[in-house]
Order: sequence, then structure tokens, then C-alpha cells
Amino acid sequence: MEVRKTLLEKAMSTHQILRVQVTDTNLRPRGVMTIDVDFDHLGPYRVQHDGRTYWFTGKSGTHRASGVATREMATADDARLWITLDGTAIWED
Repeated sequence: MEVRKTLLEKAMSTHQILRVQVTDTNLRPRGVMTIDVDFDHLGPYRVQHDGRTYWFTGKSGTHRASGVATREMATADDARLWITLDGTAIWED
């Protein structure tokens, strides 16, 4: 599933390599991990994490425990995660 971007969106995207706190499905911390992220003007739209590529699904929300804004990301085989808009934390689903 490839998300096509307009020229304006491509011009506004940035690529970063970040170290983020990762929490697994059972809410256990996995520790700090390195991820590869592409951001558009609103937040992350592509994430490489743990050997997989995740794409923004179009769903945004708020992490209940922390109150921070998040985006849902998914792989082609439907593995999912939620990531903060600044890319500092990931919750695996």
C-alpha cells in the first residue's frame, strides 16, 4: 500500500532517525529503540521499526494514559502501532 503525496506535501516532508521509547501490546516497556521516520506537515506517515515498514492508516487519536496525540500506523500484513506526532513514543498493537 503506497500513499501518494502531492508535490506540496513532498516538499513539506522530512526524514529523521530517532531513538524512541517502545511499549509492547501488553503495556510492557521494550526500551529505547531506533526508528526511521518520514514526517509530513501533520506528523509521521512512514515508520521503519523492528524490520518492518509501517504507513499512516488515516486514523489519529489520543493515548488515554498520557493524553498525547497519536497516529495509527500499519504494515501491509496488518501489524499495527500507534506513534506520537513528534515520534518520541510507540505503542505496539
